Amino acid sequence: MRNYLLNFFIQLFIIFGVNLSFAQSPQANLERADSLFSQQKFTESFEIYERLLETYQQSSPQMLLKMAFIKEGLRDYSKALYYLNLYYLQTTDKKALKKMEELAENHNLSGYEYADWEFFMMLYRKYNAYLTYMLLALALMLFAVIFRQKRKYDQKPVTTGVLLTLTLGILFYHVNFSDNYNRGIIVQTDAYIMDAPSSGADLVRIIDKGHRVKVIDKKDVWVEIEWEGNIAYIRENNIATLH
Repeated sequence: MRNYLLNFFIQLFIIFGVNLSFAQSPQANLERADSLFSQQKFTESFEIYERLLETYQQSSPQMLLKMAFIKEGLRDYSKALYYLNLYYLQTTDKKALKKMEELAENHNLSGYEYADWEFFMMLYRKYNAYLTYMLLALALMLFAVIFRQKRKYDQKPVTTGVLLTLTLGILFYHVNFSDNYNRGIIVQTDAYIMDAPSSGADLVRIIDKGHRVKVIDKKDVWVEIEWEGNIAYIRENNIATLH
């Protein structure tokens, strides 16, 4: 009985010790993971990186590169491509595009073809907040001009009013509809692609992990995607979405 209680308290101490260690600040855990990575303790460092990403939804470009490096070394190319894609979303580094293309080509994976429009879209995403502030500042400035024209000069600010309306329209679209980069990477082997969101639907194809697809919508446990130019569906546990 005494041994049983001793083992129970030891296990309890280990569980609480792990939780308390992770209760440290994200920066402290990141530094610990980086230290483990520099010692080539890749498995231990990856566990911390992954928990940081899942718990705090925050990551640095360097952290994502290290996660991709670890997964590539373990031959988990789908996850390596996933973290490389997250890194690219943060940095718009063309080297990441080339690396993804290289991995995809070596493993016969689709969805990684380089296009200039995607690079410009990533630049747009990167400076999205700055554009929002600029449009908001322009709208406020135009509103001030209209107010001044009406109060001080008793003028009808037709041209300025049109510019303000146009600016507000662009701002509304920019805030609500501009972020249309929706992609996902297949992360499970032998994933079923169906022609409708149902297990009883017709099978379109069985694909391996690593392919990148365009994500259109989500319906219950099904994700609506574009596959070879057609609408198809895949279970959400088979795909990791990028945003």
